[in-house]
Amino acid sequence: MIVIPAIDIMDGSCVRLLRGAFEQRSTYRHTPLQIAREFESAGITHLHLVDLDGARSGRPVNLKVLETLATNTSLSIDYGGGIRNATHIRQAFEAGANQVNLGTYLFSEEELPGQSLADFGADRLIAAVDSKNGKVAINGWQQQTTRTVSGFMGELAGMGWTFFAVTDISRDGTMAGPDPGFYSPLVEEFPGLKIIGGGGVASMEHLLMLKACGLYAAVTGKALLEGKISPAELSTFIQP
Repeated sequence: MIVIPAIDIMDGSCVRLLRGAFEQRSTYRHTPLQIAREFESAGITHLHLVDLDGARSGRPVNLKVLETLATNTSLSIDYGGGIRNATHIRQAFEAGANQVNLGTYLFSEEELPGQSLADFGADRLIAAVDSKNGKVAINGWQQQTTRTVSGFMGELAGMGWTFFAVTDISRDGTMAGPDPGFYSPLVEEFPGLKIIGGGGVASMEHLLMLKACGLYAAVTGKALLEGKISPAELSTFIQP
């Protein structure tokens, strides 16, 4: 299992939200580049970069941050937040993203999931499937749809989608631990998919729990930023 550190950007700073609530955030003093370089120095190879300003405004806001990290580190960066059209996707790739997370965008028009695969390829796109009470949430997690996580994943998988970032919003930022009962059924139902999980990770034990679920990768943010897990500890998970 790959472990992917997360950096969330809001107002130019690195922050973490509690359960996706913009008004409940923790702000960290180090710059995104300082944090990314620390990850890189520890041998970490991947980074999950979230443009919270973009998620809130409906357009990418922190492409310059993405470009800075892509230019000054060797990290493989997946970027998301505020991607609402094909132009935004291209802008993210031009700024240095290796993969782009698509969530709200996939709900805007029926043909977009299939068209996006045709335009950009399955290896470069990640379907961001964010779960709120078992249903997919969009628009920066502020709006809950009527689609179930499993149902939506099955529909996209049928089109050829391979990468899925599935977040349990109820656990995100809480450091209360992930829920294996949330991820294990998804891995069992979709054994051929590369499922990336996260939400609530606060220790190496929590990461081992996610690994036992059979996930392709796990995302952790707050635990690293607050020193609950050190970047060096992740060496047992790091893969090229």
